[in-house]
Amino acid sequence: MTTKTLHRPAVPWSRIAAFLAVTFSGIWAAGAAAWFNGGDLHGDAAAPILMIAMYTPTLGVLVTATLTGELRRPRDLLKQTGVLPSRSLPRVAGYSAVGLLLPPLLALAALGISSAAGGFAFHDPLPLGGLASMLASQLLIFPLGMVLTFGEEFGWSYLLPKLLPLGLWRGLLISGVIWGVFHTPFTLQGYHYPGLPGGLAVLAFTTASVLLGALLGWLRLAAGSIWPAVAAHAAANLIASAFPAILGRPVNVADAAFHASLSGWPGWLVMAILLAVLVVTGQFRKLAV
Repeated sequence: MTTKTLHRPAVPWSRIAAFLAVTFSGIWAAGAAAWFNGGDLHGDAAAPILMIAMYTPTLGVLVTATLTGELRRPRDLLKQTGVLPSRSLPRVAGYSAVGLLLPPLLALAALGISSAAGGFAFHDPLPLGGLASMLASQLLIFPLGMVLTFGEEFGWSYLLPKLLPLGLWRGLLISGVIWGVFHTPFTLQGYHYPGLPGGLAVLAFTTASVLLGALLGWLRLAAGSIWPAVAAHAAANLIASAFPAILGRPVNVADAAFHASLSGWPGWLVMAILLAVLVVTGQFRKLAV
């Protein structure tokens, strides 16, 4: 009688190292360009730099795949990264709808927690007309937002499967930390938390990235496709981030992002609660890893 032993696939550290080297070189070059451009990351002049920066993970994939020969099999690469779905289109569409709705709903819950804690004051009455106008305008440019977030998600969807031999949660944690640290050149320049010192801002954004990244990873693996994660990332950037300015005002303007946003501590809380619910209901056990 023979016994078969199942072995986990090895982690391709050399490919991961090459991907990270190219990706982080690109993002730091973009960060330096923004700094030499005056450091105003919210001005029109910085927009092209930020757009290019979002495609540095894609650059990392293309360079690494060229060096390793993966690019010679483009269909396999597109399947591995989820650009070509491995599950049914209705399933992908359903999870994409979840991805579109999830960040705005989480952002609203975060503002509710912030308001209860005294960090955010809702307008009374709520500006429903302004809210509808914002949603209409953001949905109008949503396809462009997905084009931009695809630049990042294509890279993370290349990275995550290569980390999964370490285990699902280790893979999600490591990829989330990498995603947060990836933004460091811009976080240090005050892009995400203008009121926090640089080191604390990087730590705060990395915490938010780990939590949101785990949710995006769940969408990506549950759907067998990158597109729900792309939709969720775009919804977080375009819709969730616009809610605070429309619905009210932060009590402490200097630390507004930290106390009244999805990337601040109220957002961490609601994302952690949702992750706990998904774990308890067995959603992570159902993933096709």
